[in-house]
Amino acid sequence: MRFHLSLLIACFSFLGLCSSSFATTNVVKVGLFWKNEPTAVMISPVIGSYEVFADGKRLDDLSREGLRLLMLTASGNQIELKSLKKKLGKFSRVEFRRKSWGCNIRIKASTPSHPAKVFYDNLMVRSNGKLKIVNQVYIEHYIAGVVESEAGSKEPLEYYKVQAIICRTYALSNLRRHAGEGFHVCDKVHCQVYHHRSTTNPDIVKAVNATKGLVIVDSEIELITAAFSSNCGGTTCNSESVWTNPLPYLRSVNDTFCLEENHARWEKTVSRTAWLNYLEKHWNYPVNDTAYQKMVVNYCPEHRAFKLLPDHPHIPLKIIRRDWKLQSAYFNIKEEGDSIRFVGRGYGHGVGLCQEGAMRMAKEGVPYNQILHHYYTDVHLINLAVIDFFRSD
Repeated sequence: MRFHLSLLIACFSFLGLCSSSFATTNVVKVGLFWKNEPTAVMISPVIGSYEVFADGKRLDDLSREGLRLLMLTASGNQIELKSLKKKLGKFSRVEFRRKSWGCNIRIKASTPSHPAKVFYDNLMVRSNGKLKIVNQVYIEHYIAGVVESEAGSKEPLEYYKVQAIICRTYALSNLRRHAGEGFHVCDKVHCQVYHHRSTTNPDIVKAVNATKGLVIVDSEIELITAAFSSNCGGTTCNSESVWTNPLPYLRSVNDTFCLEENHARWEKTVSRTAWLNYLEKHWNYPVNDTAYQKMVVNYCPEHRAFKLLPDHPHIPLKIIRRDWKLQSAYFNIKEEGDSIRFVGRGYGHGVGLCQEGAMRMAKEGVPYNQILHHYYTDVHLINLAVIDFFRSD
C-alpha cells in the first residue's frame, strides 16, 4: 500500500494535477529586523520601479530615473516620509508596490545602523515608535534567500535542492507563527534566517526552481516539522528527546557522513569548582559525596544520552548545553586537575536533517530525494498542487 501511495504521489506531483489551499499561498509576509527594528531607514530601488502609497493613497513612483530615495522615520505611531528635496508628510502606513516582475528594493537602516539589504517584491511599513517593516515576497524568492542565509553559497546544487524543500515545508507549516504581529514569519533563526535576496550563487535559484512547490509530508499527508541542525555528531535524535512530542518521522538515525566535517567535534574547558557549584545550586546535586562527585567529573556514556545521570538526579543535557553555552548536548566530561573538559560532538539540537552530513552526501553524488528520506522516516515528497487530492476521502 505504501508503494502505491508513493507512486501516486510521484505521478500527480509530476503532472501538477489538482488544486490546494497551500497552492494559493504565493506570497509570504516576512517581518524584517525582528526584535531589532530601526527608527529610521532609507529606501531606494535597485531594479525596476515601485509605486509609493501612503495610507492607501498613491504618492509617486520610486525609480532610478525619478524619485530615487525616500527616508522614513518613526514618529510615535506615524511615519515621517521625506524625499531628498522635501517633506512628504506623516502617515500611519507606507507601502512600496513593485510595478513589474523581478523588482528589487534596498533598505538601509540608519538608526541603529545595519548593512544595506536588498529584497524582492513589496514592502509595507508601520510604526509603533520603531519601524515595523514587512517584506511581502513571492514564496520562491523568499525560499532562495533563506537557502543562501541558512546554507551559504559554496554547496553543491543537489544540497540546495534539499535545503529548498526543507525551507519551503517549514515556511508553509509556520504561516501563523507571527499572525498577531501582522506577518507570517520573521527573518531570524526563530523562524528561518533571511538576510536578503539570494545573490551569490546561481545554483541556489536553480535548485529552488527545480523543486518549485515540493514539500515533505507525513503518512497523513500533513506538512512535517522539517527540523534540521548543523551537525548531529554521528547520530540524530528522536524529537521527544529534545522537545516534548514524539513525531514518527523524526526518529534517530546513524549518520557517518558528518563525522569529519567542520562542526563534528568540539571541546570546552571550565573550572571544576564552577561545574560542581552549578550542579549543587541548580540541581541540588550531592557534590560533597565522593562517589557522586566522581560520576560528574568523569562522565562517558556508552551512547548518545539525554540525561546526565538517569538514576539520580534527572538532569537534562539540553539544559546543561544551554546554561554552559555548549555547541551540542552530545559530550563526555574529563577531569583535568582543577578543570573539567567537555569533549563534544556535533553542533545544534540534532533532530531531523544534519546539514553537514547532507552536504557531504550531496558532494558524493547522493540524489536530494534519497538524502531527505535518510533523515526523515516514512515521509513523502509531494507537490503543493496535489495535497488536497490525497487528503480527500
